[in-house]
Amino acid sequence: MNSMNIYRRYKGTLAEASQAINNISSGKKVGSAKDNPNQIAQIENLDLQIKARDAATKNIQDTNSMLQTFDGALQEVNNNLSRMKELTVKAANSTNNPGDLAIIQKEIDGIRKTIDDLGQNTTFNGQKLTSSNPLANINNPDKKQATIGALPNEKTEVSFYNLKSIMNLDSIDVTVDTNTAIQTVDKAVVNIGKIRSKYGALQSRLEDSISSSNEIIQSYTSAQSSLEDADIAEEALTYAKTQILYKSSIGLMAQSNKLPQDALNVLSNVR
Repeated sequence: MNSMNIYRRYKGTLAEASQAINNISSGKKVGSAKDNPNQIAQIENLDLQIKARDAATKNIQDTNSMLQTFDGALQEVNNNLSRMKELTVKAANSTNNPGDLAIIQKEIDGIRKTIDDLGQNTTFNGQKLTSSNPLANINNPDKKQATIGALPNEKTEVSFYNLKSIMNLDSIDVTVDTNTAIQTVDKAVVNIGKIRSKYGALQSRLEDSISSSNEIIQSYTSAQSSLEDADIAEEALTYAKTQILYKSSIGLMAQSNKLPQDALNVLSNVR
């Protein structure tokens, strides 16, 4: 019976040593449901939350990249409007003759085409900078939703404008009316500034959302690690302990197996 008890403890020691080696090699103390049925559900739920937040963070980064692309194009639009403003003011000089005004108008037409091309050809993953809806103005833009979180209601709206309609540069003709041309350019500059301001405010919000999402992911990852990851030092200590118990158990079983034989030898000598 002593040998059987020692053997039972010996098998338990082998199982504990095997688990310690497995934990050290995998780096996890909970590798399957049987390791800890109570914690496996918490670990899987945290893993789901981490993956969802990570996907949401990538969505935010994509939206932010799109806005950065659009803002870069709008900066170029602004640069071209600045040149157009110079030309309209130059055209207002009373010393210009019809030929001079025609030359100025020709350059203005070229700038207008450049601005139109920027609006039509600036895209991000197929999404154009300018809306095809002619009614998409400053006060009533087209809007699309962008996900900024892992929950259903964590969304924001991105506005899209019909730049051609908002700026109305086609109406500029310095050969006819320079004052109206100057006013039209000024209004276009103001409207482009408003669009850039709205995009800039949204970019700031998205960057804050990225920081917040990264902090949440870090918290979830830390919680998951505390539940799932093995303490390598502790597992190494457990393995060292089991090795001592393993060798001791072998020695004790050898000793206990000799006891019945020793007892028989004693009895055989009794006369």
